Amino acid sequence: MLSRRALWWFAGAVAAVVAAVAVVAVVLVAVVVVVAVTAGRSGERWQAPASSSVAVADGGVPDRYRAAFDYALTLCPQLPAPVLAAQITQESGWQPDAVSYAGARGLGQFMPGTWTEHAVDANGGGAVITDPADSLASAAAYDCHLLEQVSGRGYREDPVSLMLAAYNAGPGAVQRYRGVPPPSFARGQTHDYVRAITALADRLTVPATPGLVVAGSVPEEPLPAWPLGADGVAPNAEFARRWVDATYGTRTPATACTAGSGHTCDVPVVSGGGDDGAPDAAEVQLGWAVANGLVGAHRGLGVERVLWQGQEWTADRPTWHPTGDVSCPADAVRVTLSRR
Repeated sequence: MLSRRALWWFAGAVAAVVAAVAVVAVVLVAVVVVVAVTAGRSGERWQAPASSSVAVADGGVPDRYRAAFDYALTLCPQLPAPVLAAQITQESGWQPDAVSYAGARGLGQFMPGTWTEHAVDANGGGAVITDPADSLASAAAYDCHLLEQVSGRGYREDPVSLMLAAYNAGPGAVQRYRGVPPPSFARGQTHDYVRAITALADRLTVPATPGLVVAGSVPEEPLPAWPLGADGVAPNAEFARRWVDATYGTRTPATACTAGSGHTCDVPVVSGGGDDGAPDAAEVQLGWAVANGLVGAHRGLGVERVLWQGQEWTADRPTWHPTGDVSCPADAVRVTLSRR
């Protein structure tokens, strides 16, 4: 028989082995969790899709910022890539730690108040003003916001010049002068800012590939369907809305994409139409162009369903066929995008 001391020793050894196994198991579980979470965040959610940065001449965008620049362009398809490149060159010289005398910071030179309202988290780490990816994405998104503020109001100059003036001096200054403020405003700072960026953008522009949407091409993979933005629209639906408008000249408000939990957009193709709101022959043709454009780009946009003129196309049945769904407005192409 074993002595009492031997029994105590044996019991202690068994307990030590069990404890060691438990520790190893906990560590393995933790590693698996970390790998799973990291893979999800550094994988398809944050991967920058291909965009139109090929329209920028060599040297216009530093190589280390190319992926962040490509992603930023997807947030504003209306914005020509050379303009954004020239704008960041003028604002900060591509120095992420740049600080102006007025307190503007980062690649996009945001003032704290503007950053608080318009910051974009481009990589899942929280919106940080000195993070190049966040600053580039925020600059592009803010440019689009300003384009909507100053375009179509009968002001002088082209929309890009108006947008640049609003970025420098605020949309109120553009509204006040009904165009780019004159050299007498702010000692010519805004006037010179617009002139310098547009001139540099011209030098940075190279011929685009035929068929390429210079304002922002379709990504190779759809953008993440979550989280919803402050306006209740998913990122992939917002990108599809802007891509369609930039490509076909439609005007789709963000409010048209809040259906289907923020994943469905009704793209209006009637410019005024008759009293019944029915599209005329030209508008029907435009509608079919939009509908087939969405179908053709369905993989990159994440399109799951398109409705137009009583016809339906779905990703799992990729042909046009009649539908009994009468919920789609007669004057709009309805597109439903992925919820993945």
